[in-house]
Formats: sequence, C-alpha cells, structure tokens
Amino acid sequence: MDGTKINEIEDFADINANIRMFGYDPVANKVGRVPISAVQSKIPYCGCRWRKDSSSTEGEPIGDLQMLAQLPSILGLGGYLVQNDHSRRKLASDTHFKFDNGGAAKLDGSMGHYQWGTGIPFYYAQWEDDVFDYEAVSMAPMSGRWNYKIPVFSIACSGASALDRTNNILVSYCNRTAQYRGGNNVADNDAAWNTLLGKPVVNVPENNLQKYAEKNGDRWGASMFPVIYVIGMLCRIIFHNRNIQAPYNATLTKDGLRQGGLGMGIDNVNTSFGNQYATLDIDALADKGDATGVFSYDVKDGSTVKLTIKNIPCFYGLKNFYHYLWVMLHGCNITYNADKTINVFAQRIWDKTPVVTDTTSGMRQIGTIPAMDEGWYFGKRMSQAKLLMFPTLFGGSESTFFADGFYHNGLTSGLRGLFALGPADGGGVAGVGCLAGYSGPGHAWVDSGAALCEAAEDWDTEPFWQA
Repeated sequence: MDGTKINEIEDFADINANIRMFGYDPVANKVGRVPISAVQSKIPYCGCRWRKDSSSTEGEPIGDLQMLAQLPSILGLGGYLVQNDHSRRKLASDTHFKFDNGGAAKLDGSMGHYQWGTGIPFYYAQWEDDVFDYEAVSMAPMSGRWNYKIPVFSIACSGASALDRTNNILVSYCNRTAQYRGGNNVADNDAAWNTLLGKPVVNVPENNLQKYAEKNGDRWGASMFPVIYVIGMLCRIIFHNRNIQAPYNATLTKDGLRQGGLGMGIDNVNTSFGNQYATLDIDALADKGDATGVFSYDVKDGSTVKLTIKNIPCFYGLKNFYHYLWVMLHGCNITYNADKTINVFAQRIWDKTPVVTDTTSGMRQIGTIPAMDEGWYFGKRMSQAKLLMFPTLFGGSESTFFADGFYHNGLTSGLRGLFALGPADGGGVAGVGCLAGYSGPGHAWVDSGAALCEAAEDWDTEPFWQA
C-alpha cells in the first residue's frame, strides 16, 4: 500500500474481528494498532447520573471525563449559517460576525439562517438501575444500551426566530426591514431605540409558525420536540445539573467540567417594547461567538444607552433558550381524559412529511401525565422516552429534582399543544424543561414565538438496541 492515498483505499464490505486500526495516543506520544473488536467494546462515552433517593438537581459525571470536558468541541457546538438544503458553515468561536476561516459572515439572511447546533451526528442513551438514573452520549452506539441516533441539527441561535411577513416564512435572520419586523408587528417605534425591527416574531398562531417553517424545505420546523429535548439533555450532561436556572459558576471543576447553571434567565423588560416579549435583537451578543455564561446587552439610541438588558444565558453561543418566549413543541400533542390524566402523543420520525399540528393523527401515545387540579406543579420523576420529557410523578420544586414547572389545566377533555421553555416573567418555573398544557395548537399571544429548527437527515425518535 506504499504511496496509496487515504481516499483511494477501498472500503471494507464486511466488518470483522480480523480488521486492525491505527491510532495515536497523545499522552504516551505513541502510534499503534488495535483490533477493531477491542475498539467496538471500548467505545468511550460520557454523561451524568443522579441518585434516585436524592432530591438534588446536581448529578455525578460518569464515563470518560476528558471526553466530557471536550464534548462541546467534539460535537461542534456553536453558531452556524445554514442553507435551506441543510449545508452549513461554522461561524468563528470568538464572534459570529465571521466564519471560522476568518471571512466576514452576514446574519441578515443573505448567507443563510443564523443557527446554533452540532457539526456531527452522535448517540444518546438514557437508563436506570436500582440506585441511579443515567444519561450519556457517545460518538458510536453504546454497547448494552438502547441508543438514539442524534443527527446533525440546528436551532435559531438567538433562541427565537423572525417572520418574513411578505411570504409567511419563518426565518432565522436579523434583517432590520419592515418585511421582517418582529414582535407583534407594530410599526410605531420603527425609528426609535425600542424598535421591533430585528426582533423575533410573536403573537402569530403557533400552528401557522410550523407551516411557515416548513416552507424552507424538508425537515425544517418550529420548535421541534426532539431538538428541544436534546438541548436540555446536553445542558444536564455538560453542567451535570438538571437545573439550568442554577446560579452561573465560571469556575471549572478539578476535571475541567462545567458546574452550576446559567441563572434565572433574561430580565423581563416587555413594558419597554410595547408590552410584547420579543425584546432582544436576533443578532444581540453575536459578537460573543460560542461563549458560555450570563451576559448583559445595552440597547442604545445612537451612542446613548437607553436600557441594559441583563441575565441573558448563553450556552456555547445559544442565547435565550429558556425564560424568554413560550414556544409550542411541534411533532407532539396532548389530550385530557375524564379523570384529568393527560395522554401524550408524538410522531416517531421527523422527515419530509409535513408535521401534524392540530390532531394526534399519525402520532403514537408515548405516556401519561398524572391527574391534577389546575395549577403549576414540579416533576419528581420524568418520562424521557422517545426524546420528549414530561412528568410522571409530581412532588418537586424550583430547586429540587428536575426543577422545572408543568402547568396542568385540570381539564376532563380536549386536545392541547405542549408549550415549552417559558416567558421572561416565568420565574423559577421557566427552565429548559418547562412545559404547559393549557393552550390549543393555534395559540397566539405577545409572549409566544418559535425557534426555527432543522435536521440534516431524517430523525427517528425510536431507540435501537446495541448488543
């Protein structure tokens, strides 16, 4: 094989135990070979586990801790410009106004949608034993586990998206023209410091926003449930904490791991923006790149600071992904029963087929939420099957167990959507796992919008067993 290029080597038709692989150990500074069977049996994984008998939101990191410390870079978490055909270019880690090769990047739609996501597919498993609940990820299926394949995906990098009001297309652009006017489309302050130009859209029927997202092409959607689930899962694993609203702690552990959370969430300043909740420009904090932390943003009139918006969470470049705007999870719905229990339905595969928004047709029942009277409750146990998390036992709080609220409408019949993530005035209920079951699929209000999502390939939410 002397002189043969890598891309000229023939692929193996069958994988067997006789195959040898070459590798490099940077710690030992050594090159060697290893049987593929050994690699298959020792695929590294990382994750977190939580004691079942503990109410603490903080868990214990497990697996390859070096991998866990490097997981954001391994997965390619960060900002991207994504075309409708799902091709994507990584934005620079230090600023999203340029690409990672140094070239200028425009976030106004002329170069694609301003998104946040992953650069490679990966695998996720969730399981339990007598003592612990576990969540873990790997670059290959984990042996002895039910695995979910997570394709390359992205979501609006600002946490919420704009609407092309001329063509009714949901987009992730920061375009400061009337065609993309955000908020509730009031033009009164177009020339003022508190303009709605450049802001996300609110007060449009949520089922319509899904249809408008699908105009971008196959596997585009609005706040698709598996995308929202995976973001929450990555937060739980990377921070080894189920409470993303825990105070931010910039200090890493001795193993180089994140800890704590990203704080309560953005300040509620809706009264300064016409009493609607889309208060932050879509390109706000893009100059921070793929940063993680809690930031403030100055809203200016020329050179004069008119308002400082504080407590903006940023997760490797993803802003305001909780405690900002309600979003309707799409691809799932709920129905209330006569005994006030709630049946949860979700579609299995996200593909080119238009997503059903107004019925449970084509969906499968994946679980039941316990009966309660109307009000806010906190989950003590959650179903995490099929990449949709919902409470199966109540009894938690804002600072224990899963730490996010569920609003139960206490109804005895009717179909509802699942609102998620919570608004800026939601307080401690409105973390990344927050849900509410009180609104129909066509709900529209000044505190609700949508986050444009996409997946690079069909997404199956059914796990497979890896022996």
